[in-house]
Amino acid sequence: MSTMTTKNVAAPTTAKPIHDYTPYLTAYSRAREESAISALAPVAELPGMISFAGGAPNPGTFEITNLDLTFKNGTTSKLGEKTTQAALQYGATPGMPDLLAFFEQLQLRVHGAPKYANPHLKRRILIGNGSQDLLSKAMAALVKPGDSVLVEARCYPGMLSILDPMVKTMSVKLVAVPIDEDGIDPTALAAILDAWPARKRKPHVLYTVPTSQNPTGATTPLARRRAVYAIAQRHDFLVLEDDPYVYLQYTLPADAVAEQQQQKKQPLVDAPPHPASAPSRNEADLALGARFAATLVPSYMSLDTDGRVLRFDSLSKVVGGGIRIGFLTGPAPIYERLEFDVQATSLQPTSLAQIIVLALVRDVWHSMPDLFLAHTARLSAFYRSRRDAMLRAMSAARLVEDGLVEMANVPTAGMFLWFKLTTVKDALALARGPAMDRKVLLLPGIHCVPSVKPGEKDAYVRATYALATEEMMVEGMKRLRECIDLAMRNEWLQQRQQEEEERAGRVSQLTIAVARGAQTVVENLMGTLLCGLADSRDADEDEDVKRPLK
Repeated sequence: MSTMTTKNVAAPTTAKPIHDYTPYLTAYSRAREESAISALAPVAELPGMISFAGGAPNPGTFEITNLDLTFKNGTTSKLGEKTTQAALQYGATPGMPDLLAFFEQLQLRVHGAPKYANPHLKRRILIGNGSQDLLSKAMAALVKPGDSVLVEARCYPGMLSILDPMVKTMSVKLVAVPIDEDGIDPTALAAILDAWPARKRKPHVLYTVPTSQNPTGATTPLARRRAVYAIAQRHDFLVLEDDPYVYLQYTLPADAVAEQQQQKKQPLVDAPPHPASAPSRNEADLALGARFAATLVPSYMSLDTDGRVLRFDSLSKVVGGGIRIGFLTGPAPIYERLEFDVQATSLQPTSLAQIIVLALVRDVWHSMPDLFLAHTARLSAFYRSRRDAMLRAMSAARLVEDGLVEMANVPTAGMFLWFKLTTVKDALALARGPAMDRKVLLLPGIHCVPSVKPGEKDAYVRATYALATEEMMVEGMKRLRECIDLAMRNEWLQQRQQEEEERAGRVSQLTIAVARGAQTVVENLMGTLLCGLADSRDADEDEDVKRPLK
């Protein structure tokens, strides 16, 4: 893979603030208006208001009256009837205010305050039913018929599922930007846009996964992020920063978490939910969270002076995939468009999921971002150990040592390995055939290619180390080696069969040609003989004419 240089793509010294987002938005999104019922919700909460307007069910009819939660550290949370009713009732479209407040604190802690050059521009947060839903809504708001969308040359399959109908029905084009072991290549991105045809509308959206890029596992360093942002300013496009693995960066020394665990005081089992009591009860966790925060690669959002970054965060990897809580952070004008979209589609993020997360925030992390960050530091240490176990399993099977597999990189975040099968041309055939037969599930790299050509083959594979035990990893890599050996034989046999078919075809063509040639020769000979006979007959007739009568 190539090594990127940042020549000619250095970050500009001045901001280029966006004052009008209308040119970026689709007609569909601009036509959205606030739901009439949602507009009345704040008024319904006014003291003394008697509301006949909404359609909320009577909470007295709810079958669930209380929820008890038990967290991993032993803390329990009894929600009570009032909170349980709130968990089962309709809520605000942007999300529950207390949960929004925590996410605001978290974004300030990790990414800093907004740096918008436009003093009137506000940064807002919108909670959604998972970041995937928010990504889908963002693309619907920003991608117009005939647009070109910048995506990484290996792209998250979930995003390709969002964009594929647009490609098929709206004539949208996906522009694949080259990536390498350090993620997106700014030099290649600049070259694509600098050479863009003058009469063709330039892309105004870049979708990128900067931390543990999905599927390659590459993390884009700060210098590249600055370079990409500078290109966004020069060519005037928005950056959609999808960052579900941001808190799974392996940036702390391997023994840092273990050391913290040894020094850590009594866990916060009996601590009251008042933030002021937390520092004295768990100083080690607070110190770990602060240390972890200081090591994270700065985000695109932290660099944003113009209001051109939409950031997507997710709790799927750090709380639970089924909780379906994600949140978008970005400029208020785009936030408003997406809020209206939520009002018209899913109405709101799920109240029950929000209440569970809010209980976790209050009773375990005491509404303190650094305690949340300490939790994610331990998760990153766990996944780092899983990565190392997977690499050991690959080594035990001698996949790299014997030249059967070529590692694209050693990931420094996330939960994926990305590698090339050097002796097999078609990873999809291997995954669907020998690997499936031997019960080894892999994601073929062809599913991550933005625009697949008919008959295109790809030798790359994504493998996750999140779920398998070390024993399963060892056995799985052993089976993968067997699959590669079998696939090599199958490809060899297919090649031989193809060569035999081609040879048979050539022989058949030669036989036909010979037969046709022989027929031509015979026809020519017959023609010559017949001509000779005719000439001889004519000569005899002439002789008869000349012979005198007796």
